[in-house]
Amino acid sequence: MTSTFASFDIGPSSVQGPWLTWSAQTRGFMLRTGSGKEPFAGFESGVVLDIDTMRTGWQRSDGIAGVPPEWQWNQSLSQFEPRPGEDWKQGFHILCGIGDGQTAIWEQAGASAWNGFLGLVPALRQQPAEGVLPLVKLVGTREARFNKGKATIPLFEVAEWVPRPACLVDSGISTAPSLQRAAAVGQTRTNVAAPARNTGPAYADLDDEIPF
Repeated sequence: MTSTFASFDIGPSSVQGPWLTWSAQTRGFMLRTGSGKEPFAGFESGVVLDIDTMRTGWQRSDGIAGVPPEWQWNQSLSQFEPRPGEDWKQGFHILCGIGDGQTAIWEQAGASAWNGFLGLVPALRQQPAEGVLPLVKLVGTREARFNKGKATIPLFEVAEWVPRPACLVDSGISTAPSLQRAAAVGQTRTNVAAPARNTGPAYADLDDEIPF
């Protein structure tokens, strides 16, 4: 069957975090709340990714603490909009079930997080049925070098496919699948939407690539 990687515009929502961030420096995840950030070990036992409502796009950040990044979202997961400029980086927004009935948003751009997610895509394409979501575990890291530096990339596996947990049903975000389904990410298209200011986490260390 075709994976339910559906296009989705989250739009106004009551979901305002907390926020998950991959940190190359600590080789682990951080959880950010209104009171600060702390290490997050939930990926060791598994986090449920809501791939039915996720979205991808381009992000630009001035790197100034307290200033939210800009996001330009793709209209579909099957095709990437053209890059708006040299300072825009590929990224994604995924609502996650992190255990104990809690949710968090993993919204991040840059080589570390993006390539970590791309490594997971082949397993996500194997979604066995609509209505089930991947329980994803962090199983290690790898080092990679790019033109502008190097990055510590997380390695994931889908431990199992599980029914949508109640916390993701009651998240306030529609889970109705789009008529347009996609089995891949990373392609291009010509229609570019206007950049939009994100209301998500305002922090400077979105990008964990380490310069040479």
